[in-house]
Amino acid sequence: MTAAILSLSAVAFTLEYAVTNVANLSHGEILTVGAYAALVVHQRTGSALAAALAAAAAGGLLALAMHAAVVDRFIRRGTPTLVIFIATLGLSFVIQNLLVIRFGAANVAYTIPSGAPFELGPFLWTAVDLEIIVSALAITAVLYLIISHTKFGKALRAVSQNRELARVSGINADVVASATWFLAGLVAGYAGFILAESVGTFNPSFGFGFFLITLTAAVAGGLGRAFSTMVGAIIVGIALEFVGGYVSAGYNLAFAFAILAVVILVRPRGLFVNARRSVFE
Repeated sequence: MTAAILSLSAVAFTLEYAVTNVANLSHGEILTVGAYAALVVHQRTGSALAAALAAAAAGGLLALAMHAAVVDRFIRRGTPTLVIFIATLGLSFVIQNLLVIRFGAANVAYTIPSGAPFELGPFLWTAVDLEIIVSALAITAVLYLIISHTKFGKALRAVSQNRELARVSGINADVVASATWFLAGLVAGYAGFILAESVGTFNPSFGFGFFLITLTAAVAGGLGRAFSTMVGAIIVGIALEFVGGYVSAGYNLAFAFAILAVVILVRPRGLFVNARRSVFE
């Protein structure tokens, strides 16, 4: 289940990177806003489906606003990537503090009745566990169809490989980038909903903490490559759960950074990419 949630967050992050070549350090806040949107809607409607849709919509709109107000504006001015990188970090703190003003800094509880656990093979599952995993698989399948078998997906891949060449080929790179960020935001917002649902409590900074693990998964798989990132996220997610189960969950973040350090030293462009340039170049 952890790997399923992580794979959605990491794929969304790598899609943002693919079309702008900018690592969005405010990506975690998309998950956080999605979680709060789900909480508010669920409290008013009592519907988990409405909460999931609200989380995805809030994430998509926030990601689109991030791209339009910050990332795309800096790119159009020819701002160095490092400056944009730092700007997204500042945006992260702005959003966190706005959430503190609106909802307070304390943890809020968010639980959806999961029913009694049942055995399936050698594991104990709940209905919520299976819903999270199945929904993650379904979203991944939809993303595969969009990226691999649609005109938009072809344009996305072209912009990812060479933005200027795609532009002179008649592709509106700006529209493709905006649409890609919106799509990534939909996925990340939903990931925030299921992450909050699985954890049970969250606060305005909970997405930022999860983003650090997301970054590890994205770099491990190959930043900018959606399906390699998904595989990297599954590997990292399962590895972290083994560490949490056999050592202590308190070491998960430290172990994630250890994985990140090893990957950057040994395979700087990711485990599934045959190249030696750094993913940050």
